[in-house]
Amino acid sequence: MAGTTPASLRLAVLGLLVLQNTSLRLVMKHARTVSPDFSATLAVFACECLKLVVAFSILTNVRKSPVAAALEIWNPRELAPMLVPAALYLLADRLHHVSTRRLDVAAFQVLSQSKVLTAALFGKLFRGREYTGRQWASLGALAVGIACCQVADLGEATLAPPDPVGVATVATTSLLGAAAGTYTEAVLQRGSGEGVLWKRAAQMASLGALIGAGPCLASGTLENFGPSCWAVVALNAAGGLLVAAAMRYADNVLKTLAASLSIVVSTVAASVLLAAPVPSLKFAAGGFLVVGAIYIYGTAPKEAPAPVLAAESGKG
Repeated sequence: MAGTTPASLRLAVLGLLVLQNTSLRLVMKHARTVSPDFSATLAVFACECLKLVVAFSILTNVRKSPVAAALEIWNPRELAPMLVPAALYLLADRLHHVSTRRLDVAAFQVLSQSKVLTAALFGKLFRGREYTGRQWASLGALAVGIACCQVADLGEATLAPPDPVGVATVATTSLLGAAAGTYTEAVLQRGSGEGVLWKRAAQMASLGALIGAGPCLASGTLENFGPSCWAVVALNAAGGLLVAAAMRYADNVLKTLAASLSIVVSTVAASVLLAAPVPSLKFAAGGFLVVGAIYIYGTAPKEAPAPVLAAESGKG
C-alpha cells in the first residue's frame, strides 16, 4: 500500500504527524501551567470517547451503514482480544501526563524515543523478528544519545540527576506501549481489507472509555478544565488516529521521520513560545545522535530469513 500511495499524501501525513507531536507537547505544558490541577483522568477518558466517535464515523462511511459498523465493532468475539492493549494504552496515556509534568519539552521528547528500543526488544522476543547489524548499531547509538541528553540535563550548578519520577514514567510508558503495540500487531495481522484499522481503533477506544469511566466518575471533574485542556484531549485523539492513518497510507520510515522531526521542532518551539531554556550543546549533540540513530534504524533493510534446504524440509 505504501508503495502506491501518492507522494503528496505521504507528505501530508508526515506533516500532520509532526504538527500533532509538537503541538501536543507544547499545549500540554501550557495546560499544566494555566490549569495545573486539571484532571488527567478526565482528559484520558474524553480522549477515548473522541477517538471512538471519529473511528466509528469513518468505519460507518466504509461500511455504508452505522448498524453494520456497530455490529462489527461490538462483536464480543472480536472485542475480547482488544482488552489487553486497551488497558495497557490507557495506563500509558495516564503516565504520559505525569511525565510531561516532570520533564521539560525537549527532555521528554528525546527520552520518549526509548520506545524504539523497547519495541525492538518486544519484536525480537515475542514476534521472532531478526535485525541487521546496522539496526543493532543504530539502537546502541540511540541509547548513547539518550544518555547524553540525560547528562546534559544535569546542568552546571548541580549534581542532582533529572527527576527520577519523570524518567521512570517515560520508561514505563515505553514498555507499556511496546507491549500493547506488539500485541495489537499480532491481532491486526489476522485481518485484512478495508476498515480493519478503524474497527480495531474503535474497539480499543470503546474498551478504553469503559475502563476509564470508573476512575473518571470517581475523581474526574471539569473544574479547571479550560480550553487548553480540551485542546490536549483533541490532539491526543488525533495522534492515535493519525498513527492508524500512517499505517494504512504510509510506512514505518514516515513515522520515524515524523518522530525525529518533532524532536527538533518542539525544542525550538518551546524555547521561542514557552520561554524554555535553550538546550545546551551537549543536549543538542545527544539529540542529533538520537535523530540520526532513529532514522538509520527505520531505513535499514530487514534481514532476510535463512532459506530452508529441501533436504532438511523433507526430514522427519
